[in-house]
Amino acid sequence: MRITGSPLNKAFVAFALLLSAAVPAPGAAPVRIGLFSLFKTAIVEVGVASGEGATLSTGTLKGDRRLLRGDSVRIRLTGARLSVVVSDAHGGVRQSLDVREADIIPDRGAALELRLPGRVRREVRGRVAVSPALRGERQLRIVLTTDSESAVSSVVAAEMTGEHAPEAIKALAVVVRTYMLAHMGRHSQEGFDFCDTTHCQVYRGEADLAREAASPLIAASVRATGGERLRFAGREIESYYTAACGGRTATPSMAWGGATGGGYRFQRVSCQWCRASRYSRWERSAAASSVLDILSAAVGFRLSSSAELLAESEEAGDFVRAVIMRDHGRRVSMTSDEFRRAIGRNLGWNTVLSPTFTIRRRGQNFVFRGRGFGSQVGLCLAGASAQASAGRSYREILSFYYPNAELEAID
Repeated sequence: MRITGSPLNKAFVAFALLLSAAVPAPGAAPVRIGLFSLFKTAIVEVGVASGEGATLSTGTLKGDRRLLRGDSVRIRLTGARLSVVVSDAHGGVRQSLDVREADIIPDRGAALELRLPGRVRREVRGRVAVSPALRGERQLRIVLTTDSESAVSSVVAAEMTGEHAPEAIKALAVVVRTYMLAHMGRHSQEGFDFCDTTHCQVYRGEADLAREAASPLIAASVRATGGERLRFAGREIESYYTAACGGRTATPSMAWGGATGGGYRFQRVSCQWCRASRYSRWERSAAASSVLDILSAAVGFRLSSSAELLAESEEAGDFVRAVIMRDHGRRVSMTSDEFRRAIGRNLGWNTVLSPTFTIRRRGQNFVFRGRGFGSQVGLCLAGASAQASAGRSYREILSFYYPNAELEAID
């Protein structure tokens, strides 16, 4: 999609498309997203970011409180209850409450700003419910209820950084929507459908969407797919996706073990489309002492400084099924997923980028060489972008990465 005309006309079109993305799509079902999943916070501040205002509801005899631009609601966990303080734009306290839960409902078209003091802020559209965590942890449960199509737009914007052809964005929109439908209620025991991390799908609210509105492909591409999703035998497939497959995709059973639901059988797809990606081939290194300390904690015994690591795969340079640790006659193994999670949590997720890698000792370091970025399962974003730039449609792209799946529209 190309916007022509004066800079003023371009800005108007961009703003209009961003605003349209914030309006719930006809028939779009609500989705509940658990926010700030990784922060385990006991304090959150909420304000009106845009629009006329919002309503604070606490279910108390004092009734609902009208919130205006500039007002701030500070919610703090105190035992099994919430301390809620409403302040005006000048910092003056307007109301203090001791309640079990708090809901902030924005006016139609309004957005809320959520802040974890000194840590992070996020702008969202939808109703925000705050309560103590269900499982007794000393943290808040912060749940956003928004319409599913708005959530799709935000997830797509978070994944599609930089310039991408519209057909690639359409393909990802279908995949993200399908994932939501196939995994709805994944965190139901915690009181929401999805978390906002890579465990489900990365959700950062309106920030990514606002950035992309300068060239308004996200909103237009999501709407153009019209609620379409991928199905097999009458059910939505578990539509995973990865930043770059590195030349060949993997299957869910390879990446995580076990069978996928819905009956759809993933196939390994040879993909040369992502060969121009900076993740087509990569090399990283890490101090051997740090790696061995991490693995020692994971396996439950101390590995010596001379321990050997071996990436075990069926073919040289292919998907790693297990990492073998050998140390003075002792042998223990971890799955590729377990190994990458252990390293990623401690040394950063940019250390072992994918499950296709080799390990070599070089002096005081371990050197990891591999290809691809992410799980390598499903839609390859780098490959989809290259295919779209070459003139292939989003339907052709989806058929390439999900053979035998059918593209259907939600009634």
